Amino acid sequence: FPNPNAAVDFIRLRNGHLLLVYNNSFTNRTPMTAAISTDDAKTFPHRRNVAEGPGDFAYPTAVQTRDGKIHVVFTSDERTVIRHGVFDESAVLKQK
Repeated sequence: FPNPNAAVDFIRLRNGHLLLVYNNSFTNRTPMTAAISTDDAKTFPHRRNVAEGPGDFAYPTAVQTRDGKIHVVFTSDERTVIRHGVFDESAVLKQK
């Protein structure tokens, strides 16, 4: 995976799939991308940007709540803003 020497988060979802949240770039902290593996980390074919555009997105923390929603908290604007994204796993699985 590309990564600009930035923090990532890696968790196992309730159904056993693996979620990696990272900066999908070799040089920039944008975009912030969620990638899912359904084959125990052999591949991560399902990816979707959680945040993208100008600026920086960093230090992600992910959790899956009891209702199945995935929450990602991360910083932006040179670590002066904390952002929160919420999505279903299906939103990532639909992307390839």
